[in-house]
Amino acid sequence: MQPDIAAPGLTLLTPRIPTDEDTREFVYSGTSMATPVIAGIVALLKISHPNWSPAVIKSALVTTGLV
Repeated sequence: MQPDIAAPGLTLLTPRIPTDEDTREFVYSGTSMATPVIAGIVALLKISHPNWSPAVIKSALVTTGLV
């Protein structure tokens, strides 16, 4: 079985709250980093098209290769 949607999840640069000692950013990998990519795209689609159903949003992702 193949996934319907895939997202990048390898070495994603993420911000962190700066402290006096350290202002570096983090690099993470894994599904916990791929999930926010999809969630962000879905949020942008929902804002742009508030009347779209979840099925229509999924169809847009799967058929257009937005990710």
